[in-house]
Amino acid sequence: MGDYILVFDEVILNQLKKLERDQHTKEIVSKILDKIEEYGPNAGRLLDSRLKIYEIKRKHPPIRLYYKIIESTKEAYIFEYEIKTSQQKQFKTIEKIKQKSEELKS
Repeated sequence: MGDYILVFDEVILNQLKKLERDQHTKEIVSKILDKIEEYGPNAGRLLDSRLKIYEIKRKHPPIRLYYKIIESTKEAYIFEYEIKTSQQKQFKTIEKIKQKSEELKS
């Protein structure tokens, strides 16, 4: 077990339920979550320094997973993952996550 406690948003919980049918993607997401649990902020790329939002991505398949680090409690709040399709979709997802992160209050 790693240094960070994983806390799951409702969106990612629904996504994980749907992954029961896709074993390959489920294994990839599981490995990403293990990496976040072990390395915390060092597992991904910083997207917003003020909100401490990170992105971790894989190229094959093109999965992006977004999370926030709450250092005071050593928690990694997992927002959601997406299969990258376009820059506009990615931008909309990041904006939605930033707004949700503001509501969390780190």
